[in-house]
Amino acid sequence: MDSRFYMIGDVENPIYLPSVTTILSVYPKGPAFEQWLKDSGSQAGIIAQRAADSGSKVHDGIERLINGEEITWDDKEFNLEEWKGLLKFQDFNTRFEPKYISVESVVYNTELGYAGQLDIVCEIDGVRWILDNKFGNAVYTTYFFQLAAYKEAWTEMHPDLPIDKMGIMWLKAKTRTEGKGGVMQGRGWQVVEPKDTHEHLFEIFKKTLDIYKYENPNAAPKNVILPFKVKL
Repeated sequence: MDSRFYMIGDVENPIYLPSVTTILSVYPKGPAFEQWLKDSGSQAGIIAQRAADSGSKVHDGIERLINGEEITWDDKEFNLEEWKGLLKFQDFNTRFEPKYISVESVVYNTELGYAGQLDIVCEIDGVRWILDNKFGNAVYTTYFFQLAAYKEAWTEMHPDLPIDKMGIMWLKAKTRTEGKGGVMQGRGWQVVEPKDTHEHLFEIFKKTLDIYKYENPNAAPKNVILPFKVKL
């Protein structure tokens, strides 16, 4: 039940494709993550879920802002840290004036068999970007594999709108200044670009996809049907 799938096609002839993040779950997390699991113990799942929920709220808030909504802070909706994340995104938007092409759009590659929901496609100073919003304490290698998979799928679906650059919109960065020389960053946020080429990152994603398919040969959504009434 912790896997995510996208249904491509119509209801009568559905094609279920695993999400990019589900596929990347088989990629090694590294010693730092293993140590965190040991340190967190039985609370690891709760901590991870809280972080995921917080990230989702910031994602939703960003989408609302891009769609032109004015958001009033209500601490029942956003805690202080989440609200600061939205203010950081506002700072990015004010200073760099991106022209939004697509927001929270589903992309997929039926040949390789994967799908995902990319956060932002925008144009900044004539350069077309894919940006993925992250509200965690670090930027992990798998984020760049995720971007590469999205870029490949987007290019296949929208060949008339090729992507020039891709980056992680990190809203918990350690940056303290606005940066110089056109660097996209501000206090507490920055756009982190991959150091490797798209081609190299996508090759690693495809190898990870092979491992996922090997470990999950019959991958499909795990639907659970439960009664909606109960009586003793």
